[in-house]
Order: sequence, then structure tokens, then C-alpha cells
Amino acid sequence: MESRLIKVAWIRGLVWFLVASMAAPPALLAQGLGGFPGPQTTESQATRPQIPMPPMTVPPSTEHLGPVVTDPTALKPLSPVQVSCPPPEGKPQIILHQWVMGPQPFPQAGQGPQPGVQVGPGQQNIPPGGAGQQFGFQGGVGQQGIPPGGVGQQPVPQVGLGQQLFPQAMQEQMFTSPFSFQGGTEPQPQYGPGPLQPFSPQGEGGQQFGFQEGPGQQVIPQRDELSIEESFSRFFVLQGITYRLKQFGYNFFDFPVSTFAPVMDVPVGPDYVIGPDDTLSINIWNVPDGKFNKTYIVPVGRDGTIFVPSVGTIPLAGQTFSQANRLIMAHLGNLLKRFEAHVSMARLRTIKVYVVGEVVRPGAYELSSLAAASNAIYAACGPAKSGSLRQIRIVRDGKVVAELDFYDFLLKGDRSKDVRLHAGDTILIPPIAKVAAIGGPVRRPAIYELTGKTTLTELIELAGGLAPTADRRRCHIFRIQAGQNRVILDVELDKAQAERNKNMNEGIGTDPLIQDGDFVRINSVTMKIENAIGLTGAVKSPGLYEFKPGMRLRDLLSPNQILVDAYLDRAEVIRTDPLTYAISVIPFSLKRLFEGNAEDNIELKRLDRIVVVTQFRVPSAVTVTGEIKRPGLYPVEIGERLSSVLKRTGGFTERSFPQGLVLIRQSVKATQQVELRRFITVQKQQLLSQAAGYASGGEAGGSQVALTLHLQLLDALAALTPPGRVVVKMKSSLEEFAGSSDDVMLENGDMITIPQPPQTVALVGAVRTPTTLVYREGAMLEDYLKQAGGPTDGANQKEIYVVRANGSTDAAYVKVKPVQAGDTIVVPPKIEPKYRALSLWQSIASILGSVALTGASLAVIGR
Repeated sequence: MESRLIKVAWIRGLVWFLVASMAAPPALLAQGLGGFPGPQTTESQATRPQIPMPPMTVPPSTEHLGPVVTDPTALKPLSPVQVSCPPPEGKPQIILHQWVMGPQPFPQAGQGPQPGVQVGPGQQNIPPGGAGQQFGFQGGVGQQGIPPGGVGQQPVPQVGLGQQLFPQAMQEQMFTSPFSFQGGTEPQPQYGPGPLQPFSPQGEGGQQFGFQEGPGQQVIPQRDELSIEESFSRFFVLQGITYRLKQFGYNFFDFPVSTFAPVMDVPVGPDYVIGPDDTLSINIWNVPDGKFNKTYIVPVGRDGTIFVPSVGTIPLAGQTFSQANRLIMAHLGNLLKRFEAHVSMARLRTIKVYVVGEVVRPGAYELSSLAAASNAIYAACGPAKSGSLRQIRIVRDGKVVAELDFYDFLLKGDRSKDVRLHAGDTILIPPIAKVAAIGGPVRRPAIYELTGKTTLTELIELAGGLAPTADRRRCHIFRIQAGQNRVILDVELDKAQAERNKNMNEGIGTDPLIQDGDFVRINSVTMKIENAIGLTGAVKSPGLYEFKPGMRLRDLLSPNQILVDAYLDRAEVIRTDPLTYAISVIPFSLKRLFEGNAEDNIELKRLDRIVVVTQFRVPSAVTVTGEIKRPGLYPVEIGERLSSVLKRTGGFTERSFPQGLVLIRQSVKATQQVELRRFITVQKQQLLSQAAGYASGGEAGGSQVALTLHLQLLDALAALTPPGRVVVKMKSSLEEFAGSSDDVMLENGDMITIPQPPQTVALVGAVRTPTTLVYREGAMLEDYLKQAGGPTDGANQKEIYVVRANGSTDAAYVKVKPVQAGDTIVVPPKIEPKYRALSLWQSIASILGSVALTGASLAVIGR
């Protein structure tokens, strides 16, 4: 009996073991059965011998599966496409049409739902097309619709804001039209009935999508009357004001990129109202039944309900996010006894709002459901400059629910009144109210919009306050009085600011109220420093110093301020009378001043200027070039002579021609120019007096021609520039030249040139072929004349002279004297005395010849 009981117990234990092994997870069996005590090893598991295990069938775990999406469109983004606004004024605009961007890929039938047309400033999303759904255009006069499509329907291209659908035949005309490239605001063509009228795609049930009728599809055209900025600018020009003021705040909307674009990643608050097209994410875990441990992505349907698998339908329309969270938790609690869940927003819907009034692009706009009024205004490219920035109204169900003042945001950063929009809201931008301009030294000069009663000091606060250079005593207000004329008002600015502290609201007394069209000009303080005296010259810290009553020279000057090169025996006080501005010079001695002499300690006055003279003199320098050993710029002492500088250069080179030394002096050049002008003036006066005498004697006909010719010669003579050469007869050696009469003292700016030995002889004047010939030793003047073809018939052979290489002129017995290398032979023409002014011809010929020969001789000796 006992053995039978033991046998039954063993059998029951085995059965329970088998049941437990089948019910327990494999991991638990591995932990309970596989781990026997034994020696530990450091061998890695990868190198241990693996025991093959038979495959086991385990129910699939739902913890690593993806979320359950109840609608494939639940996660498609609904964010509206941002379209660029017209460029700011003064910048060229380039319009890119759909055809410029290239063909867009069209969806094919059977590829699933595809987004439809996005048109108009509202950028409405058209529901995806299905079998038999018609995507067409609303018919009109001259319009051709797209035939309805079934399975093989024709898709509609995407059209964004600012793009129009035109027939293919109009493409070339569009690119050549004046609307393709414009500067400033884009003028849009007016569309009426006909082939160029914008189309309106249709959706299900005849619902219209696309372009909204009315002014919403084009930029407000330019008006014929002057804008506010242009009106002020014309008045500024008449008043001599050079700057141009802009309307404050409107440049905020000039550029398409801004933080005011609808942001899609803003956290959803508990007061967010759930509506159709919103998508919720419901995370459920810690449920005993594993099929409920999932994440559900459920959209809110058109009927305002969500469907959660295994839970059912939950109505959420009109509920806030916090109420929807509690309602979902209640439904889950009715079904599950133990669970944990979290509800969040996965995708936000878009809402349609309307922006109307004085706006750049009025119309209907699709925005994020979290968008505020400022987002809609920015999507519409902001108010036009004829629209208000301070009285923007948000209209909901026919009532004004909020009023937005953009100045609060632009000036203070306050967006507390920037309310969140609801579907169907209207943002109304009324015409601009009173405006006033303020210019001058203020922080932010501009044209400002006014609301209510605005005083002068309040307008200055709008402009950021006065700049440090502003004159706080007085300002001017230019005002249009009774719509008839303009007047100017003088306002004591300091009293107006004190009046504001006493009376903040009335705007009476010295703080006047600003009226529509006023221009406030703030004056600048003078640039002249009134309480200053000047110190210049040989001092360490020259400049302006503060003048104090009773101030004397010793209060300003000290021995430490004087430079070492200052002339101590004499300095000057240059005094300007503040009434008559007469200038007087008062000398004094620095030496006696520092010794304590009271007479030199002069009492100073306002506008005095103290000049301390320096003993330093800029050293004189000459330039030496040509065939010398060390050419360059050499400083010279006072009274230093030419031979001394030539010795400092190291002497002449082997290829030098000392006899042709050229010394050009600026003082001689200036003297020659003065004498030339004086000669021309005297000769013109004599010609005019002689012409008057000829006219009285009945010889006006021939004398008039001669007078014209003489005047032309004098004008040609006036155009010449004297060379300023000093003739120096150089000896063969510097030792012989030193101390001679030609060893002249040098002046600052002298230019000394040592040429190479010349090899030519020049012939100029009345010869048949004026030319330059090669020098031949021993050849006489007649030989060179024969080589040049001989003198002409009009040559004056008795007056032939030779200009030597050193610049001197030789006219005595030149035909029997040998010609040297570098000489210039001059054959003057004959001058017949056909009129009384023979001396004039001789003088002109002499001057012209001397100037021309100097240039010719310089050219010859350089060869």
C-alpha cells in the first residue's frame, strides 16, 4: 500500500512538472533549469559550444509593433505653403510662372489618393480624387474646362499664390508682356470675362476650390494720388530738407522669411478646441490583454468623432483638448479594468480665415489652427501703406472680438492682444488714421500713425526719444491749417517736456497736441564749440581747450608742453572779436613768460588761438640724375653750390657729357611764366589800340584779318610752358668748375641732369627738311644746311644762329665756327614789314623760338 502511494505521488509530481514546463516561459526555464552551480569560466559565450535547441512556437509580442493608423491620410501634413510677397519698393521683381519652373510630375491612376490643386492666397487643399470624381474648372465666358475623369482622370497642376493658369498660346505673350519684369510693386492685370479669367477648380458635390471672387487674387494697384511718403517728401524738398522719411513699421513685412510664419511645432494647450481634420495619438499600455497595448493614430472625422479599434466611436467635436482627454479616458475605463494611457495631438488641422481691407494681398487664407492674427496678416504680406497698423480688428460672427495695435509689438514686444484665430474669422485692416512725421536728431525718425490725442512729447517717445545732438530748447512744427495753407509753430521743447510731467492728458499749454499731417523738425545743436581756445604749433598736445573766465597764458602753457624746437623768443595770441570778428595779433615771449614776467602772461578770451612758432625748417633737397655715379635725391645746405653736390654724387661716369648739364629751377620757371603772361597782355592791348586806329582811317578790312591772326599767335604763345632752364657753362673738370661764376647756389627743388655725349646736330626753322643729322667732326654750318636741302626762299640767312648744348646761343660768325655735337642750328624766316606791328612779330618769333629751341636742344643732347 505504501509503495502504491509513493508511485501515485511520483506520477502526480511528473504530471505537474510537465504542466509547469509547458506553461512557464522559455526564459524562466532557462533561468531555473539551466543554471547549476559549478566552476565559473571567462570564456565568451560566442566561443562556447552551442547546443542545438528545437524551434519553439511563441505568440508574437505586440510591444514592438508600429502604431495603428486608422486612416492613411491621418499623418499627411496640412501646413499651408508660404508664398513670397511682392518685393520692397525700388527692387526689381521677376515673376516666375509655372512654365518657367518646368513640368510637374502628374500622379497616375491607381497610385492612391493624390493631393489636388492648391490655389489662391488661401492655399486650400482639395480632397483627393477618386473614381468618377471630377476635378475641373468652373465654366465661364471663353473658358474651357477639363473633362471629368474616372479612373484615368486628368490631374490638375499645382498653382500657388501669384501664379495664373493660362492657355498654352498665351505663354510667349506673357514672357514679353510688361508684367514679366517690373520694379517696385507688381501691377496685376485686370481680369474680366474671357480666356484670361482665372479658373476655379471644383471638388465633390460641386464644391468650389481655388480662386475666390473679389479683390483677393491680386495686389492692390497703385493709386494715382500721392502716397503719404511722397506727400511729405515733396514738402521736404520745398523746405530744403534732404532726407526722406519712411512710414514706420511697414518694412517688417517686406521680406518673406519671418518668425511670424505659421509654426507647426507649437505645444497644444488644454484650451485647444478639437475639430475635423485634427489627428490624435492614443498610447495604451499595461493592459493584461495584450491586444490593447498599442498606439492608435485616429483622425477626427467630418462628424466630429474618432474611431478607436476595439473601443468604438468617441464624439469630440467642440471639446477642448483637456475635455477630450478626460472623455477618452472615460471610454477606456468602461472597457478596461486596468490600463494606463496618454493622449496627444499628432496633426493639427488648418483653418480658413479672411484678411480684407487695406492689405497688400486681401483674400482667404489657410492657416494652422494655432495661428494668431499676426500670422494671417503676415501671410497676406502685411498692410498696405494706406492701411492702419494700430487699429486692426478681428471680427468673429459679425462682432469685433479683439483689436490689435502692431505698435505694441514693434516698440514693446508685447503680443498679449495677438489673439488666436478661429475658423471663419475676418481680419479687417481699416484705412490709416492720422499721421505725423518727425525728423532731425531723434533715435528713429519716421512717419508715425497716431491714435487718440497725441502730444508732442508722446510723438518724440514714439520716435525713441531725442538724440544727444538734439537742441532741447526749441523745435518747429509745420502744420496744415484748416486745409488751406501751411503754418509753422515754434515750440519751447524744454517747457513742453516739463508740462508733460504736470499734465499728462490735456496736451494744453506748452505741450501741444499733434494734428494730422504735422511735421515736427527737431533742430540740432551747433557744431561750433563756444567755450574753447585753441593751441597750435610746437607743443606736445595741440588742440582745443576749455575756456574759463579769468584764464591766462600761464594756466595753459607750461615748460613741459613746449617742444624742443619751439621758438621761445616770440609766440602769438590770435584774437577774434566775438562781435565784429575782427582779428588782432598779440605777440609775447615764451622765455619771459616762463621766467615769470607778468606782461607776457596775457589774459585770454573766448575764441583766442595761441600759436607757438617752431624753429625747425624743412631741409632743401635737389634731384641729380643722368650719368653720375650715385644719382638720387640730395639734401642741401643753405648756400650750397652746384659743384659741392656733384662731388657728393661721386663724380661723372665715363659716358657723361658735363658740357650739356641741364639745370631746371622751379623759381625760374615761375618767373618766365609771369613774364610771358605780362608780355601777352601788353601785346593784346597794343593790337586793340592799333586796330581802332586802322578802323578810324578806313583800313578796317585788312586790319581785321591781321588782328585775328595776331591774337591766335598770342593764344598759342600763352599755351606754352617755359622750361625754367638755367644756362650753366660747365668746365671739363669739377676742380676747375668749383668757385667759377657758373657755380651757382642751389635751391630747393632743383633738378640736375647729366646727359650722355650727343651724336647728332638738329636743324630747325626755314630749311627744306628740318631734321636731325649725325654729327661729323670738322663739318661746318654750310655742310649741315646742304644735307637738310638748304634754306628755303623765305629764310633769313643773315640771322642764322646756333643753340649750344649747354643752352647758350651763339649768333656771331656762326658760318665760320665749327659746329659741335649737340648743337641746334636755327634758320629764322624772313618777316616783311607789311604793317606797323613789326616789333610784335619779332617778339613773338623770338619767344616761340626760344621755347621751341630749348626743347629741341634738350632732345638733341640726350641722344
